[in-house]
Amino acid sequence: MLRTKVASTGWQRFGRQILHITFRTHLLISALIRLVLICYGQIHDSKSAVPYTDIDYKVVTDGARQVLAGDTPFARHTYRYSPIMAYLQTLNILVHPACGKLLYATFDLLIATLIYHLVHMEIKSQYQKTVQHLLSKFNRPHEPDQSLDALDERSHPENIARVSACCWLYNPLTAVISTRGSGDCFSSFFVILTIYLLIRSEHKSSQKHWLIFAAGLSHGLVIHLRLYPLLFSLAYYLSLSSRLTRTPFDFLRQIMCPNKQQFCLVLGTLLSLVAFTWTFYSLYGWQYIYEAYLYHFVRKDPRHNFSLQFLLQYLGSAATVEESALLTKLLVVAPQFCLILYLSLSFGQFRQTLPFCIFTVAFVIVTYNSVVTSQYFIWYLAILPLCLNNFKLLSWSRSIFLLVLWLLAQALWLLPAYLLEFKTWNSFNWIGLQGAVFFVTNGYILEQLLSHYGFTQFKISYRKLL
Repeated sequence: MLRTKVASTGWQRFGRQILHITFRTHLLISALIRLVLICYGQIHDSKSAVPYTDIDYKVVTDGARQVLAGDTPFARHTYRYSPIMAYLQTLNILVHPACGKLLYATFDLLIATLIYHLVHMEIKSQYQKTVQHLLSKFNRPHEPDQSLDALDERSHPENIARVSACCWLYNPLTAVISTRGSGDCFSSFFVILTIYLLIRSEHKSSQKHWLIFAAGLSHGLVIHLRLYPLLFSLAYYLSLSSRLTRTPFDFLRQIMCPNKQQFCLVLGTLLSLVAFTWTFYSLYGWQYIYEAYLYHFVRKDPRHNFSLQFLLQYLGSAATVEESALLTKLLVVAPQFCLILYLSLSFGQFRQTLPFCIFTVAFVIVTYNSVVTSQYFIWYLAILPLCLNNFKLLSWSRSIFLLVLWLLAQALWLLPAYLLEFKTWNSFNWIGLQGAVFFVTNGYILEQLLSHYGFTQFKISYRKLL
């Protein structure tokens, strides 16, 4: 029987401690942790002047109250989300104010479930392809699952998938953000669902086109919910191509002459996006289009945040400088779109590297965004566990270093932000400087992840093949 051993990485060594616990048990433990955090949030809000609950949660709850009263959710000032979010939180009014948090925490757990199944499917597929290729050299027959029992415990697809899911389940940032009432886990679920369906279509040839069409429906829905997944579209599209894009002519041919799979993706996306958008436009008119979509293109948010653009927006709003607004936007947006195009062409053309492509694109979107808050980190943290097994060259010590560096850059920003918010210090320039430090830190981290990314490798004992 064939025996294999996956090259051990630092994060896999960490996984040894949790391999004996079933995935369902991890889900149960994580659910209890989130229930405790929700209960704590209710107590904290009643005792402290600084609320645990996210302000956006309160805004959406007010929008739900308007919906139940027969009005538009946009009657609530600063409501700038899809009406779906208000509909989801109507239970806050009808049953209990924490119902929305329970819903978002549930999607938090569903994300982990998708991560588990997707990583398990990909690792098993890569392993089987490696075994089949090696056995073909020796003219030996291969049964798909005959060698899985001989795998080292830490190298088994189920165990690797379990560790990947636990990196999401036990991430304190994601647990806190979902239980504070942020809806980013809800939209992130559909991003990962789209990736899952696209990759699964490669393994289910008989249902390929239906799975791709369903991925399009999911993608259209998440674009309706949040605009940023629109920038994932090129990577999704290219991953379904049967030929590589090497020249500008190849790229134009890909766009102008889609194959059947690409057509199914585009059709599903447009059908879903148009259906949701038209439905709510017919209900709420132009106000919905402006508040939910157009506003985000013209918004100016001088409030302190992690963004590199914060200080420019603050000084610009104070001095009412409008002449350079277009030039400033071009200087910021142009590098962002160039990076997204490069990453989509480099990693988006293969379904094996599609999760990493979407992760890096999301990372760039957040890093260059005009407003960056902790909730936005969910956009790429939800996708990161899908890629962990491919950071084969990233040592355990360097992984810890990058994590500490990322957290330290945030802590250095939080100090002047705290002094401004609670001590009324004039620390705007300090915040702007730390925003630049955070931007540079993210750039370095992305470079490190790109240089240490690679396919999973299996070391095969040739002696066992003969």
